[in-house]
Amino acid sequence: MAGSGAGEGPTLIKQLAACDKSSRDRAVRSLLDGWLPSQSEVSDEEMKRLWKGLFYCVWHADKLPAQTDLINKLSSVLPKLEPGLSLQYFSVFLLTMRREWTGIDKLRLDKFYLLIRRFLNCFFVMLKKSSWDLDFMRRSIRVLVDGTFIADDKFQGNGVNYHIASIFLEEIRPFFPLRKEVVEVLLEPFVGILGKVGDKVLVGKIRSNVFDVLVKTGRRLLELKQSGDEVDESDDVVVFGTIGLVMGFSTKFYELGSSVDCCQGNRKAVLALHEEFLKLEKDLTSLGIDISIPEGNEGNEEDDVPELIPVGGETDANVSNDVLEPVEVNITGSAKKATKKSKKAKKATGDNGKKTKKSKKTECSPADQENEVKLPAEVASSNIEQNGDGDSITFTESVISNLQLQFEKVAAEVGLNSDVATACDLPKVNGAVSKKRKRAKGANGRKPQNGELTGEADGEGDGTAKTCENSTKRVRFSMKSNLVWKPHSPLPPLSLRLPPSVTPRGSALKQGIPPGPIKEMAPMTKKGKKAKSVKKARKVIKSMYPLVKRTKKLKSTSS
Repeated sequence: MAGSGAGEGPTLIKQLAACDKSSRDRAVRSLLDGWLPSQSEVSDEEMKRLWKGLFYCVWHADKLPAQTDLINKLSSVLPKLEPGLSLQYFSVFLLTMRREWTGIDKLRLDKFYLLIRRFLNCFFVMLKKSSWDLDFMRRSIRVLVDGTFIADDKFQGNGVNYHIASIFLEEIRPFFPLRKEVVEVLLEPFVGILGKVGDKVLVGKIRSNVFDVLVKTGRRLLELKQSGDEVDESDDVVVFGTIGLVMGFSTKFYELGSSVDCCQGNRKAVLALHEEFLKLEKDLTSLGIDISIPEGNEGNEEDDVPELIPVGGETDANVSNDVLEPVEVNITGSAKKATKKSKKAKKATGDNGKKTKKSKKTECSPADQENEVKLPAEVASSNIEQNGDGDSITFTESVISNLQLQFEKVAAEVGLNSDVATACDLPKVNGAVSKKRKRAKGANGRKPQNGELTGEADGEGDGTAKTCENSTKRVRFSMKSNLVWKPHSPLPPLSLRLPPSVTPRGSALKQGIPPGPIKEMAPMTKKGKKAKSVKKARKVIKSMYPLVKRTKKLKSTSS
């Protein structure tokens, strides 16, 4: 290699493809941190040999953390190199991937997909570092297109082309918004590719993952604009939909589809895209909506320093003044909000989470209520306690009671039910409102049932309620007392003498006896198996030679 000692280049490449991980790590470190950034020019043959070693370095990487770390190191060096060297580094990477693609097995395919995705992302980072210079962008996009989609080599690396077409919009998305000229340079090559390549799969990938996305998001953006819904400017629908509506793809596809140079097999797909974009642009014109591509911030984001908001006396003064503003009492939910705030304030003022003793509250009387009713502003100013810093606010019990009185006053004016019990009428246990419910005799004179609390149980004795354990209903079932003998309905003729039918009633139904007449049936008896006959059928043996057997018998008898 240029700038290295004799024999150092081949040794470095062998170390990149070594089986030992430590040797590979040392080789990658010396290459990316020392040798490659210091070079201003490298020959194509040296770069190809270098990428041969890097390819097998990724090949030998096992486990996801090690693979991700190595891939990030290889791709992140792309924006750090000189512009010419970075384009050469990227082009030889594409060439190596296409050459070696057919030898990648399915177990290693995912990490090489990740390698292509990271390199494409760093490719856009390199364009951003050049401030999206149009001339440099055209050179870079030409390297990408010539090295993949319309490559004139004989390598069967179509999988690289398919993957780049599938992830192109996903990887360029974080860099939006961009100028209209920049977007045109980025997407215009895909229009020309549809008219040149004969690969139907590649045409389908470009159409579904690039132009169909622009059509769908553009149609969705028109629907949102027509309905008046607010959409975030950074949403994909706004970013990609604006590009599909404004870039004028219908004219470009029409010119491509009607030209002589267009591939005959792709002409139908190109004209179909022309129809879709033309309909989209007509809908935009008919609605009269003004949509334009925003001018993006294409400089370095590190230069933008956010303004710091000072925290000082003015903000504290505003907080203190806002605290003393009148508190409006609303029936629907302001009283609930006030009680929630008071609970939070009580928890905050407690010492290490311990509950403080509650002060005894005097009984509420109408005269006291009239005296305690105050205006909301006076209540807030007289009862809100602030610390020295003015950060925390403490609501006392008088504030809560005054809010309750205000609520009852407004409820009385509106005409709510006067029978609703107030906080003053509820029974208290140790100074707190009791959660037990009283059940007195109703208007119909019904007494509480077993297990219900009565006023005497709450007011007298130990105040404990009777349990329902001893009041459970015990049912004793007997078939005789739950069977009713009824005559047939309708009655049979007098000439017939039939017994009455038995119908279950009451608890007899719980035993699984269906309602209706009960028919007594004779018990089923199992039929015994028939005994096999002792006598067996005689087997008739037909002999082919009866005369011979007979002579043998005669000889045996005679002897």
